[in-house]
Order: sequence, then C-alpha cells, then structure tokens
Amino acid sequence: MHGPRPILGPDGRPVRRELSPSDRRKASEEIAAPELVGVRTLWDQSVASGLKPERLAALLRGAIRGDHRPYLELAEEMEERDNHYASVLRTRKLALAEIRPSVIDGPKDDPKIVAAVQQLLDDPLLPDMIEDLMDGLGKGYSVVEILWGQGPQPWLKPYYVWRDPKYFTFDFISRSEVRLQALGTIDGLELPPSRFIVHAPKIKSGIPIRGGFARACAWAFLFKNYALKDWASFLDIYGMPIRLGKYNPAATPEDRRKLLQAVTQIAADAAAIIPESMIIELLETKSAGFGASTPFESLCRFLDQQMSKAILGQTMTSENGGSLAQAQVHNQIRIDLKQADARQLAATLNRDLIAPFVAFNFGDGAPVPRVVIPVAEPQDVAAISNALAILVPLGLKVKADEVREKIGLSKPEDGDEVLAPAKPKEPAPKAPGDRELADAATNSQRLRGGCPCCGETRVSLNAESAEPDAVDAIGAEEAADWEEQLGPLKDAIQDALKASSSYEEFQARLNELLSDLPTEELEQRLAISALKARGFGLAGGKRD
Repeated sequence: MHGPRPILGPDGRPVRRELSPSDRRKASEEIAAPELVGVRTLWDQSVASGLKPERLAALLRGAIRGDHRPYLELAEEMEERDNHYASVLRTRKLALAEIRPSVIDGPKDDPKIVAAVQQLLDDPLLPDMIEDLMDGLGKGYSVVEILWGQGPQPWLKPYYVWRDPKYFTFDFISRSEVRLQALGTIDGLELPPSRFIVHAPKIKSGIPIRGGFARACAWAFLFKNYALKDWASFLDIYGMPIRLGKYNPAATPEDRRKLLQAVTQIAADAAAIIPESMIIELLETKSAGFGASTPFESLCRFLDQQMSKAILGQTMTSENGGSLAQAQVHNQIRIDLKQADARQLAATLNRDLIAPFVAFNFGDGAPVPRVVIPVAEPQDVAAISNALAILVPLGLKVKADEVREKIGLSKPEDGDEVLAPAKPKEPAPKAPGDRELADAATNSQRLRGGCPCCGETRVSLNAESAEPDAVDAIGAEEAADWEEQLGPLKDAIQDALKASSSYEEFQARLNELLSDLPTEELEQRLAISALKARGFGLAGGKRD
C-alpha cells in the first residue's frame, strides 16, 4: 500500500523529508485554538434548560441547514444531565480505547517504517486520543489537531489536541467535508492536510451531523426530563400524608391559629404540640399507581431502554434481568458493533495519521503500512475442549497454533515451564495372599491343559485359535434366523407406534398387544433351543 496524494504543509507546499526550521515551527503551531471572542469562543449557552418540543425541533432542523452549534451544545449537555445516556455512550466509546492497534506489513513495506509506525502506536497518549475520536459517536464527528514536534527518536512525533466540534462547520455543497470556522467566511476554511484527524463514524447513511446518537436520543432525553419533573411534583404532593386538624366549634380564633401552626410544623419539623381538645389526623393517599412502580418510573425506564437499544444495540448488559444464553447472544451483537467501530476508526487513523507520519519522516511516496484494530470474538473454551477431545482421537488433524489463538494462549518458547498430563501412579507391590496363591495354582493348571475342577482339557489360552465346540454351534444355529422370528413382533409394535399421537396412547396400545402378539414361531424356536441345550447337558453327564 503506497501513500496517496503528496502531503502538504500549512503553506500548501509539499512536505519534504528534511523539514526546514520554519517548516518545523509551523507544523507545531496550533491552528484551531479556542478564542475568548469570535466563532471559536469558549463561552457556551445552555440549551437543555427549559427545552421544549418546539425548540428541540427547531435546533434539529437548524443543524441540517448549517447552524449546528445549538445542537452540539445540546449533545454536550445530554451527556452531563442524563446519567443513563452518558453511561451507555461511554461504554461504546471506551470499547476500543484499550485495544492495542497493530501493523499489517506487506511484502513491499520497509521494516524500518513498520517499526517506526508500531512505535508510534505504542505511544501511551494514543488511547486517550482514540477516546477523543470516539466522541464522534454522540455528536456525529470528532476532530483532533496534530502538533508535530521533535520526539526522542530522529523523526517527528505527533502530539494530539482535541478540538471542540463547535469550532468546525461543513461545506454548503456536500455537507460532509469538515471545515474550520473563521470570521469573514460562510462555510469556513479548508483544513490543512496532515494537521487534523477527522473521525465521522458511519452510524447511518447521510451527512455526519445527522449520524450522531445525540440526534437519535434527543427526543427520549426531552421526554425523560418531563417525566422526572412530573415525578418530582407528584412526590411533592402525594409523597407525604395529608395533615388534617380538627377543632371544637367553640374554639377561639387563637385556638384555630395554634392548630394551623401545629399542622404546618408537622410538615417541617415532624413535631408539634396542640391542646388536648384538638385532633390532628394523617391521611395517607391511596392513589392508583403510587407505589413501587409509578407511571413516571415506567416511562423513564422505557426511555432508558430505547437509548440502550440505539447505542448498544441491546438492553441486556445495561438493564436488569435476562438469562445467560440471552446475555451471550446480546454480547455477540455488541461484538459486531465493536468490530464495525474498529474498522472505521482504523480507516481514519490510516488516512489522517499514519500516511502523514510516514510522509513527514520517510518522504513522499514511501510505502505506508496498514494499521488495524483487532477485535477478538469471545470463544467458548469448554465447548472447544470437548470437541477436540472427541474429534482428535477419531483422526481429525488440528493446528496447535490455531487452537492456542482461539483460547487465547501463546506458544511456549524454549526454556518455558509447560504443563504436561499427569502420569498415572503405579500400584505398590504387595505380598501374595491366600487368594493370589489359589489363582496362581489355577493358572498353572490351565497352562498344563487341564480343568481346575475335573482335570479335563476344556480351557484354551488363545480363544481365537480354539476350535468351535458344540455349544457354539448350537448358538450360531439358533441365532441365524432371529430376524424372521422377531419380524412379526417388530411389525406389530411399529404399527402401534405409527397409529399413536402421544406417548400415553402408545403405551396403552402396547398393553393391548400383550395378548395378541404373534409369538407362536418364537415360542417354538425357544422350546427347540431349550431342548437342545438340555440334551447336550445330559449327553455330557451334566445335570443342573
């Protein structure tokens, strides 16, 4: 893979391998620094305070037309005000921050360039920069400015500074090219090459400003705010019992004033004194829906689930409940989202960081290695182990390296201590007892060819080489036509099974067949076999 177009410096000229001192100074100067006044001011106005549906619809429409600053301010406030939205969004952001990017070097890549790029990826500041780029998940895009400076190595090292998305705008034609806001311009200034990393996650097709999760969750955020305010008002009115004071008709105005004061103090101080002739009752509300689960809580929970579905693709890992099987399925969906984020982020790094880095330090046209962010899928180690234990003895050939990769184990090197199967313990020798001596005598008699009972030669040490005797002949003769004997019984049972629609019905039909099974031929064959066996026993002088 070779570098694309020539990398241009801040002055628009191609970057040379050996930069002059002025070029180095310009490459380290900030371009999109914030200002006290102007279009990149640090001061923001709250949009979420007092937000109403009309205002929300207006700022969403304005963001599409180019006035996206109010929308970005709302997106920032949503992460500060809604804990659930901030939690699930941060979960998606941090999914890639701890994964170490790796270099895929091709046959034409220079080993020195590959080593330099890998050293660049090992920078401890890179995970924080990746997290800044993933801020585009909420707002639609994120921009990081690169300040090139001399590092400890003999090549230029990038420093990363996150810039507020409100400092940038889009061109009026495509609405997809990010440009730097500046006074006196309508659609901003073109970003200098090799100085900015612009990451616009493709959550949905369309312009980046419409692709952030903040736009998808804005209405849920608004409705949840309304529900929380109504819930607080409800608790303020019905959360405490109604205090009812009763006075005697003959009570004086002073007595009534004291009673009212006592009722008021119960609410504030939970204590009061009244004359014995007066009564105060506390009436608890029996309002429908007031209890462990109110309609407001149900609405807030529903809106939280919608945010979880939009950002994580599921609710299993962010809400309570669910089985292990369901959690594993939902976790697989999250792996798919994680892989998509990794693929898009790697494309951004290759375009805006790796290619300029190679051009700055090794010259324009130098081969640019490709960087990937590997996302490993979770493996069921127990299932893999069980499958190998069954398939390998059957002759299946499996690569050991592939198995190690799936279960996450590295290949041992020379000198490493490795695990090995335990050797079976050999039983300790023991002195022969009476039984062992008797068995030895029996075996000696067998070796001499005699029977341990009567001395006749009837036992052979090699059963395979022995000639078949009369008992074997009778058994083979009787078993030759067993299929014909059992055929009618099998057919009757199969017919009963086909005619049954349940296990209970089949069992009932079997009970009915006990008296009607065609067993005549089988009974006759068994009788003949028993007669042969008895005759053989009598002929040998044996009788049970």
